Amino acid sequence: MSRRYGILAAALVVVAILLSLAGRLPRHDPDNTPPPPVLETRLELSYHDGGLDPERALVPKGSRVSITLVNREREPLSLALGGYQDRVHIEGLAPGATWRGWFVADLPGDDFAWIRDGRPVGMLRVTGSHLEEGHR
Repeated sequence: MSRRYGILAAALVVVAILLSLAGRLPRHDPDNTPPPPVLETRLELSYHDGGLDPERALVPKGSRVSITLVNREREPLSLALGGYQDRVHIEGLAPGATWRGWFVADLPGDDFAWIRDGRPVGMLRVTGSHLEEGHR
């Protein structure tokens, strides 16, 4: 009788080990599709005559926006992008100098102002839905 319990105990240990190993195998989740590739968008901006050129720009939501800004004024330039000022804030760009940076345009809307000295000098519109993909 004790031999049967020994075999049963050994069988339970083997099953436990197999279940533990099976739990560590990678799983395929058919509903978990990979995210779409990041869209690269380039903004070439020039600051002169007290404003940006182009004055209005348009980028798609979710894109990685690469910015090149040239200061064509005679004094240093400080500029921030309202709504994205935590990501795009340029301080003391010397006359004739070029600034390069990037950010992800993940906040849709048409009212993002480029701000210098508390006043808007240009606008950025981020196209796309406020809703997450797949939600209604």
